[in-house]
Amino acid sequence: MLQKFLKDMAFIQVLNLLVKPIWILIIDAAVQDALPKEIYGNYFALFNFSLLFFIVLDLGLNSFNITEVASDNSKIKSLTGSILGIKLLLVLVYVLIVFTVGAVLGYTSTEFGLLMILCFIQVFTSLNQFLRSIVASLQRFKIDGVFMVLDRLLVILFVSVLLWSGIPQLQLTIHRFAYAQVLSLMLVFCALMFFLRSYIRQISISFKLSALLPVMKKSWPFALLVSLMGMYTYIDGVMVKGLIGDAEVGTYALGYRLYFAILMLAQVFSGVLLPLFSKNIDNLPMIKTISSYTSRLLMYGGIVLALLAGVFSLDILQLINPAKANTDSAEVLVILLIGFVGSALTLVYGALLTASKNLVWLNRFAAITLVLNVIVNSVLIPQYDAQGAAIATMISQLFFGTACFGIAAHKYGLSLRVKTFVGPILGLIILSITILFGKQYSSNDSVHFVMITAAILLGAYLFRLYRAEDVKSLLRK
Repeated sequence: MLQKFLKDMAFIQVLNLLVKPIWILIIDAAVQDALPKEIYGNYFALFNFSLLFFIVLDLGLNSFNITEVASDNSKIKSLTGSILGIKLLLVLVYVLIVFTVGAVLGYTSTEFGLLMILCFIQVFTSLNQFLRSIVASLQRFKIDGVFMVLDRLLVILFVSVLLWSGIPQLQLTIHRFAYAQVLSLMLVFCALMFFLRSYIRQISISFKLSALLPVMKKSWPFALLVSLMGMYTYIDGVMVKGLIGDAEVGTYALGYRLYFAILMLAQVFSGVLLPLFSKNIDNLPMIKTISSYTSRLLMYGGIVLALLAGVFSLDILQLINPAKANTDSAEVLVILLIGFVGSALTLVYGALLTASKNLVWLNRFAAITLVLNVIVNSVLIPQYDAQGAAIATMISQLFFGTACFGIAAHKYGLSLRVKTFVGPILGLIILSITILFGKQYSSNDSVHFVMITAAILLGAYLFRLYRAEDVKSLLRK
C-alpha cells in the first residue's frame, strides 16, 4: 500500500512541479513585477479577503463527501444532487457576506469591481474542488492530479498572452489577470463534468429542505473546521492591509509566494491521504505506516527548505523578482518556512482525524489557533510590519500542527520512543552545520553545493526516508 501511495504521489507531484512553479514563480512573479506595488498589494489583500469567506461556499461539504463516498461509492448518486443544490444557494450567501463586510471595511467601488471577479474565482474553485472530491473518492488519484493542475496550465497560457503578446487590446491589467483565472476555472469545470458524466448523468440538483438539511447537519463539523483553519491561514494579508497599508502587503506577498508554492505541493499529500484514510480507516497498520512516513517526509522537506532559505532566501527572491526583492521579504520567507513544519503535521494528522470524523478536539484547537493568530498579528504587525505577520503565521501553524499530532497519537496509539529521535536529531545537526556554516569552510560554491547535497541525502537516511537495502538495489541495477 505504501509503495502504491508513493507512486501515485510521485506522478501527481511531477505534474505539480511541471506546472505550478511556472505559475507561481514565473507568471505570478512577472505580473507582480509588471504592476505597481500598491496595485498588486491591493489585489493580494482582496484575494485573501475573498478567501476568508470561502468556507461559506464549502461548509465542509467536500471533506464530508470524501469521507462518505470513499467508503461507499454508491453514495455519489444520493449525495451529489443535494450537495450541488446547497452549493448554489451558498453562492448567494457568500457574495452577500463578502460585499457586506467589504462595505463595513470601507472598500471603494473600484475595489468592489475587482472583488466581484475574485468572488467568481472562489465560486468556480469550490465547484471544481467538489467534483474533484468525487474523482479522489473513486481512488482515481492520477486523474485527480491532472485536473488539479489543468486550471493552472490554462491560466499560464492566458496570462502569458497578456504579458508578452504585445497586442495593445490584450495588455496586462489587474482585472484581465483576474478574468484569465475565471476563464481557466470555467473550462476545468466543464472538463470535470464531462469526465464524471457516467456517475452524475441521472442526478438532479435538489433545493428541497428535506433533502438539504440532513446533509448540512452531518457536514457542519467539517464546515467549522475548514472555516477556522481558513481564517487563521488567510487573515494575515487582510490584517497587514488594514493595519499598515497596501505597500507592506506587497512586501509580505513577495516572501509569501514561494512559501505558498511549497505549501500547495505539500497539500497534494493531504488531498490523497483523506480519501485513502477514509477508505481504510479500520486498517490500523496501514494508517500508522503511511502517516508516519508521510509526516517524516514532509517535515524533513520543510526543515531542508527552511535551512536553505536561511542562507539563500534573498538570492532566491532576486532570481524570481530582481526588481522588487528585498531583505524584508526574504525574512518573511524564512519565518514562514519554519512554520511549514507545523503545516506538515496538520496535512497528515489533520487528514487522518478528519477521515475518522474525530472533529471535536480539532475544532477546539482550530478556534484557539485563530484567536492566537489574531492576537499575535495585532501585536506584531504594527511593530515588525510584514515580518510580524509571518511570525504570527509561523506560531499558528506550529501550534495547530502539534495539536493535530497529539490528538492522533492519543487516538491511534502512535508511540514516541526516545531512540526514534536519535537519527533525526543527528541528521538535523549535520544539515544545520553544513548549510548554515559550510560556506565558511569553502569559498568554492560548487564544493559547498556538493556538501549540501551529501548532507541532505545523509539526513534523509537518518530520518528513515529510505533504507540501505534500497541503495544497494539501485546500485545492482
